[in-house]
Amino acid sequence: MILRLPGRSIKFPRRPLLMGIVNINDDSFSGDGTLDPNEALELARSHIREGADIIDIGAESARTNREAISVEEEVNRLRSFLEHWPSIRDETSGADSEQLSPVLLSINTWRPEVVAEIISEDVDLLNDMSALPDDRNARLCAEHGVALLIMHSVGQPKVSHTHQKWDDLMGSMLSFFQEKISAACAAGLSHDQIILDPGIDFAKQKDDNLTVLNQLEKIIALGCPVLLPISRKTVIGDVLDLPDPRDRDAGTVALLTQGMMKGAHIFRVHNVRACWEALRVVTPLLPKKLRIIINMAITGDGKVSTSSNSPAHFTSKKDLDRLLEIRKGADAILVGRKTLEADQMTMTIEGHSPLRCVISESGCFDPEHPLFTSEGGERHLIVGKDAEVPDLPATIHRGTLDEFLEELRLQEGIHTLLCEGGGTLVKELFELDVVDEINITWAPHTLFGGKEAPTLTGLADNFLPESRHYHLSHFLKNGENEVFLTYHKKLS
Repeated sequence: MILRLPGRSIKFPRRPLLMGIVNINDDSFSGDGTLDPNEALELARSHIREGADIIDIGAESARTNREAISVEEEVNRLRSFLEHWPSIRDETSGADSEQLSPVLLSINTWRPEVVAEIISEDVDLLNDMSALPDDRNARLCAEHGVALLIMHSVGQPKVSHTHQKWDDLMGSMLSFFQEKISAACAAGLSHDQIILDPGIDFAKQKDDNLTVLNQLEKIIALGCPVLLPISRKTVIGDVLDLPDPRDRDAGTVALLTQGMMKGAHIFRVHNVRACWEALRVVTPLLPKKLRIIINMAITGDGKVSTSSNSPAHFTSKKDLDRLLEIRKGADAILVGRKTLEADQMTMTIEGHSPLRCVISESGCFDPEHPLFTSEGGERHLIVGKDAEVPDLPATIHRGTLDEFLEELRLQEGIHTLLCEGGGTLVKELFELDVVDEINITWAPHTLFGGKEAPTLTGLADNFLPESRHYHLSHFLKNGENEVFLTYHKKLS
């Protein structure tokens, strides 16, 4: 998973990011706001020193018992900070080497009139708590290359929704996010420029919040980084009977730990130092999972290649560009030998060297193939236990695909495996039930036909032993002739 920002990208999985809160107001619910821009800048500096990867500045409190300030006042407060932010960002050292450097800047606002005035080259992220009622903020972010955070809620900001009731909170939330992701992409953003926020305490009661924290993996399965705004929240006060938000830092650390166990990517916090220390302790204890992604192109009749397995370049250059972007997020790439030979693949990408892995039961590799003569990541060949393999510049793994995947999972620095075919290999991955994400370019302008032409899971009559279920998380029409689809594993 990649989060694309102006000028750089962040690859997940990695240690979760901490977003340090800076309130340029006098009515913060936690009592930590200030109208003095110098104090706000010094707080940002302190957050960076204590481990913050992102500074989130906001001039308008989310409290529903206060009137909104004017657009002009909000813009003036934010500009008073932005004017001196670059020097704070560039001159302040962080807490350790895993912290982002330079740190990112997030602007916490929801009014498009404000966004249009303050968005600039120094802004990396728009933290929009409006629940994206229209596409204006998304269009502004797309225009400036700024990432967008979409928060789940109902109704207007600054309006209390304490009586909101949910028959199926998680189902409603997933539908909400799918709709908003599609709207943001239609406005010009890409899927990797979007962050999701389940909106703890917003239109949710105590049990609702606990449900979200218990079932967070359902939101993470949508394929966007997930931010948890857990700091000093009302749900902590409800559980611990602590009316003063400033007494809730221990509860915040507890929710941070739960969020880490569930796979959250970013945490928005007040007490950066305490949360940074928690990250340092919990991160080494997390179980490592190998994330497996499939990327394939299919024709209008569901084929992934011709019946002779010849090169089938039936998609656009934009599809190739999409593949290269997906490759950038992979630590290893896996293909079947026939696919390797048919497409004369080298599995390389400029500036990135993922492991290049090929599976063949027979081990009948051509030593003259470009894979073995091209520069790139280490080569790994997975072959049958008794296969006769020629002398090749590669590491040989004798055994099953399942055994090789376990080797990858245990290897340091390998978190994401991208499979680019063919159908027999993909079918085996589905049989093992290890596929987390499917990226498909559907090209209905082409029909291959023929029962011997392979499909996504092998030959047309080669069914899986049982169905696997995924949900559509991204849909993008490319011109008149192609559709880009992304699916994530459906969790019960």
